[in-house]
Amino acid sequence: MSQKKDTLKEIRSGLLSRGLSLAKAGLRAGNLAAAQFRQQDPNKPAWLGKVEYLVKELGELKGTAMKVGQTISMYGEHLLPKEVNELLKKLQQDSPALAWEAIRKHLIDQLGEEKFNELEVEHNAIACASIGQVHKAKIKTSGEVIALKIQYPGVDSAVETDLKLLKFILNMTELVPRGPRFDQIFAEIKEMFHQEIDYDLERSFAQKFHELLKDDERYIIPKIHSRYSTKKILAMEFVEGLRTDHPDVQALSQERRNRLGLMFIDLYLRELLEFRLVQTDPHLGNYMVQIDPNGANDRLILLDFGAAREAPLDFLEGYRKLMEGGVLKDARLVEKGGRQLGLLQPQDSIELVDDYVDLCYLLTEPVRGMYDWGASDLPQRVVKRVGHFMTAYRLRAPPRELVFLDRKLGGVFIFLSVLKCAVDTRDVVLDRLKATSKSHSSPDRE
Repeated sequence: MSQKKDTLKEIRSGLLSRGLSLAKAGLRAGNLAAAQFRQQDPNKPAWLGKVEYLVKELGELKGTAMKVGQTISMYGEHLLPKEVNELLKKLQQDSPALAWEAIRKHLIDQLGEEKFNELEVEHNAIACASIGQVHKAKIKTSGEVIALKIQYPGVDSAVETDLKLLKFILNMTELVPRGPRFDQIFAEIKEMFHQEIDYDLERSFAQKFHELLKDDERYIIPKIHSRYSTKKILAMEFVEGLRTDHPDVQALSQERRNRLGLMFIDLYLRELLEFRLVQTDPHLGNYMVQIDPNGANDRLILLDFGAAREAPLDFLEGYRKLMEGGVLKDARLVEKGGRQLGLLQPQDSIELVDDYVDLCYLLTEPVRGMYDWGASDLPQRVVKRVGHFMTAYRLRAPPRELVFLDRKLGGVFIFLSVLKCAVDTRDVVLDRLKATSKSHSSPDRE
């Protein structure tokens, strides 16, 4: 891969420098939003200029700020103008790299001279993300090619800075519920970001997933090289693959793309219902496709486990009811699940409960039979329905676990949408629910 034209000499981690950049980017984003609401066809050159500035700032800031932009781009396929989303998608695959001089110093600080000299590290990054960048390297003694996921120096302190600013901004708006529940959820978000910068923890999760999926040939989890891994560096086997939006993947037959989509949904169901350990950062850069030249056994490569999250049993009991009730359109089961999770309260009106059940039906629409994921306008309809809830009822904070499962579900939809899957997933969902339930025929279904 050729060297990117733009490189960064360092990552800005100071409160003042990041705060000023975020403030300027926020003002530009606010002006952009205002322009969209004021007119149907804004002046595109000026409009896109604001977006380009925003993307540039987020890409250079890295850390939490860039991850926010990546998350927005995940949903942009359906909710943003094409020109805007094309710019935001650069945050997933084309953000500037940190210069080799800074990376080399960081590698020596982390590995020591001896281990560093055991490797031939390519100077050009093959991927750049919000928390770190990836370099190919060769172990001199064995010739084995590995990938070094290198965390940016100072990004840990930048996370704290960004979270403080983000919490201040959210507290100044009416977009989130205030009070103890919001503080609880924000504490969970903070904990997750700190988890993602702990590469020792990610290494343990990667090894656990490798063990859990070792007998399932549909998935590849690169082998970890512990000798060259630290809390800031993750060394793993280098595996060739393509993103789902790569032209070669897009050119696969409908049958093969459907099969990849079913693999992705089944992986999510196994993570949630069988392993109770869910990778909750599902943007496209974290998954690759290994195309089988013979056309029979395309495989998914799983690359990132930094946001893996355990699903508590008590939460899962209620969530299973929501899933099964939604697929079967069983209003009583959906309501039971909602009450068990605290999403519905005893004082709620019949109208609120009915609207809640309808929302769950909407969210499970894709898994009730044959569905054309690529042609669906479900995200727009969900946004509209959630907007109704926010104006018609007093907004209440969801359980902490839903914050991350919602992100995962959004990623599942986007994955199958990008693949343009047209497939029936109902049996896959119901079979996994049945296989992992000790009380599938419990009174809840009566």
